[in-house]
Amino acid sequence: MKKQLIICAITILLLMLGLSGCFGDSNKDKGNGKSPEVNLFIGKWKTTPYDIYENGTRFNENFSNSTFYTNGTMGSESVVSDEIIWTPYVIENNQICFGEANTSDYLCYDYNFSNNGNKATLVTFYQDPYSDSGETIEIVVEMIKI
Repeated sequence: MKKQLIICAITILLLMLGLSGCFGDSNKDKGNGKSPEVNLFIGKWKTTPYDIYENGTRFNENFSNSTFYTNGTMGSESVVSDEIIWTPYVIENNQICFGEANTSDYLCYDYNFSNNGNKATLVTFYQDPYSDSGETIEIVVEMIKI
């Protein structure tokens, strides 16, 4: 039951983090006022998160569709209802960060694009607050542009 609660909490956290945010002037370039990385994120993606535990166990989450907008917000389709979950995002220090800065829901991911920008992999590490040993979980989000 405890593992299911953890998995559910992480799934909800990832969905809440969606893809949305505000950009500062440091992300601007000549083309359209956004960095090339921001341009690659803009659009609709099939997102599939999964967790990798320290013992090597992998837990696959349900996929959802997420749309990144030029205004720094992301809308993700909920996997449990017909709701759209709106999340701010920002690209800084070669990472994409989701949520409101200075909150517990703010997570930053390293990202890598492949397949001419049509595939992205996001990776971060998260310390499990429910683990007695403080287990670190690797969170990976695979994204395919649709």
